Amino acid sequence: MAEEFKWFLKDAIVDTGMCTYCGACAAVCPYDIIEFDENGPKLKDECYRNGEGACKDVCQRVMTDASRLSMNVFNFMAKPPSLIGQYEKIVAARAIDSAIREKGQDGGAVTALLAYCFDNDLIDGAVTTAGIAKPSSHIVTSKDALLDAAGAKYSTVPVMAALKETTDTLKNVAMVGLPCHTYGTRRTQFFGGLNVHPIEVGKDGEKAKIPNIAYTIGLFCMENFNNEKLSAYFKDAGVDLNKVRKMEIHLDEMIVFTDEGDTEFSLKDLAGCVSDGCRICRDAVAKVADISAGYMGSSKGWTTLMARNAKGMELLNAAAEAGYIETSDEVDVSLIEEFAGLKMRRFKAELTKRLEDGRSVKGYWVRDYPGVRTEVKGTNFVKIKTQSGLVGNDYLAKVAELSNKYGDGKLELTNRKSIEIQGVKNEDIDDIMADVYGNGLMTIGMGYVSACPGNAYCPEGLVDTKDFANELTPMFAQKLTPHKMKIAIAGCANNCVRAHRHDIGIMGQMQSKIDNEKCNGCGRCVELCKFNALSISGGKAVIDRDLCRNCGWCVRGCPHEAAVEDKLGYSVWIGGNDARKPTNGILLKEFCTNEEIPALINKIASTFVKYRTKPGKERLGNIIELVGEGQFVREVLSE
Repeated sequence: MAEEFKWFLKDAIVDTGMCTYCGACAAVCPYDIIEFDENGPKLKDECYRNGEGACKDVCQRVMTDASRLSMNVFNFMAKPPSLIGQYEKIVAARAIDSAIREKGQDGGAVTALLAYCFDNDLIDGAVTTAGIAKPSSHIVTSKDALLDAAGAKYSTVPVMAALKETTDTLKNVAMVGLPCHTYGTRRTQFFGGLNVHPIEVGKDGEKAKIPNIAYTIGLFCMENFNNEKLSAYFKDAGVDLNKVRKMEIHLDEMIVFTDEGDTEFSLKDLAGCVSDGCRICRDAVAKVADISAGYMGSSKGWTTLMARNAKGMELLNAAAEAGYIETSDEVDVSLIEEFAGLKMRRFKAELTKRLEDGRSVKGYWVRDYPGVRTEVKGTNFVKIKTQSGLVGNDYLAKVAELSNKYGDGKLELTNRKSIEIQGVKNEDIDDIMADVYGNGLMTIGMGYVSACPGNAYCPEGLVDTKDFANELTPMFAQKLTPHKMKIAIAGCANNCVRAHRHDIGIMGQMQSKIDNEKCNGCGRCVELCKFNALSISGGKAVIDRDLCRNCGWCVRGCPHEAAVEDKLGYSVWIGGNDARKPTNGILLKEFCTNEEIPALINKIASTFVKYRTKPGKERLGNIIELVGEGQFVREVLSE
């Protein structure tokens, strides 16, 4: 009996029937000790981390983290999750090259896109699936080899595992795979931002070499099959997989093409061949790909292409303009929605069945939504956004109602002024989030700006804070990645939100001056000043600018209106945090307008990214210390 080694993914994912064979774990293993057989991945040697390293970090069945993936995929303009995901353009397409059209799937549009990429030096490799009788992950390194890999292979294949076979000559690759493969690809691609620590390095310095993933093309998928079971089923039906030229799935049938004739199989009859991991999949249309592709929604012989982001749009348009594909706008989106809806219903039915049977189900989907985090007890909290702490009573009543309906009835008020509904079960996440969006509530992950009341209703506030915070939040929420930057706005020098202890702190300030004609030297301002910056000389108040902190108290308290406003604005402090490696903020600039602050934040972030070498281990303050305060400030303030 083969020796079994201790491995987190075996216990949590493989043995519980959750694995999709995406291959991401093998791609990132620095030791090359993960291999696949018909039962899924396994260790071929002992792991000195017990399999709790990079393989666990990139496994999309531990957590898809789609909400944070989407921030990166959609250039921080991600929309709330929807049935078929967001996209910029949807067309029916087919290859103009007749050879590609004949050999490829549904008109060969995906193969044509890859051909364009090769011809224009956008990629030097494409990771895909090759072979029909025994499909396997494969790297195509030339346009001429594309036809050998064209067409669908309806078997679970660890596509990403092929990445470990790449050489130093491959710099940019395209990943072509099913929805599960796209999540594994994205988790690997955006590793630093998702896991906030470096990717695993072996004890002797071993590293997994992964080229830049230039494009991710996801294929529509309702279900996939265990190759051993499918081959046995075909053999019993008199079909030799070795003689199969092509396979297609349309509606509820699989059509198998051989030189001896075509055979149709009902998908219901093939249900016993479906991989366990596929049964609990919920994405039919590869929502986090650059381009998603499938037959659903288009006429026979055409491929539906969904360009989901700017990169996908650019590739689609360029390939069409260069004559690699022809396109049509005749796509029935309702059929795609019906297709995706069917898969979601199947997921929910399978989830219910597994829970009723007492089987372990990892809630890998809960962070498809922003603002959802897993709790220690296995349930989740759902973070409800406020307007920087302000809510209407009707808004709050809806939050309480959802807490009773889906949670454990408890609400947590966070120090960054959100409201967390606690105790939500994995199986209820879709329903509560539908109610959150449907009731006009807002949810958000990390990155929103906190603020004190400011001058809206605090008598000591000098400047606007709440509205300004609500303007900055959509500009920068989760954008300052990898790794977080916290932003806070204080309305005055009282600094209730501790602006100096944030990565970026913004504080209202007022510079005063004395109107000597009105000042009679009564000394009231001297009594009020907390910084001893005022004194009476020659019967008039005098301000010591070296001691003054621009709090405006003298203006507010002068009984003769002799202390008056000279300048009003915001000071910007950078580099503070109260995290594990705390730092104090430093003054960057005084008397900024709210119009100039967004550009200043962008410059701070870009300078931080320039010098950061250890994602997840360095906050802004640590980088300022490393570079030097003077150098960092000069670069931020330079034109």
